[in-house]
Amino acid sequence: MDQQDKIRRIFLFGTVAMGVLIVGGLVWAVAMGPGEGGNTIDPNITFNDDLNPAVGPENAKVTVRIFSDFQCSACKIAEVALRQAESQYKDRVRFVWNDYPLTSLHANAMGAAVAARCAQEQNKFWEYSEKLFANQAVWEKLADPNPQFTALAKDLGLLDDKFALCLGKEQPKNKVKQDIAEGEGMGIEGTPTFFINRQRFSGAWDLVAWQKALDQALK
Repeated sequence: MDQQDKIRRIFLFGTVAMGVLIVGGLVWAVAMGPGEGGNTIDPNITFNDDLNPAVGPENAKVTVRIFSDFQCSACKIAEVALRQAESQYKDRVRFVWNDYPLTSLHANAMGAAVAARCAQEQNKFWEYSEKLFANQAVWEKLADPNPQFTALAKDLGLLDDKFALCLGKEQPKNKVKQDIAEGEGMGIEGTPTFFINRQRFSGAWDLVAWQKALDQALK
């Protein structure tokens, strides 16, 4: 092979590699940006918000229902802007959490959801959920994540015995399963998925996207 052929092959390889990077970047951008939107769901479907953690007025004109998974990396990214939106709009918008652990992909997602519900029993759901996302890399691959879940609860000053007892109960697990069944009934396939009133969206939105959507919904 002469020098010219070598140069041509290097150039061809570089062009293909660059194309792969560009396509990959576009896929990533679509996944991370504001995803599907404006899909009005069946009016016969009603949300069951009973016992779900929520912030904001009960009679708010706009309700955001989040279906999320504590072991989902995209959910962790989305959480930052979502919390900022909650802080800015909680006087006018109600935010309701729904558990949607993708158990076929994330082995410890169900356990994390149950642990957060146990924190909810002691009025620390939102604080505990922040810790779960912040420490996702620590517990997501553990064979038994419960000791780590208990350590996070201790960091928040939760009662050890009460929290440990709750982890073994069926009630919090059943509530998580109810959320899963509700999401499946609406055709949710991935996380994060959320509804602004009855419009479905997906993807890890930034704060600007949340502001635009919520301002429009509040009009």
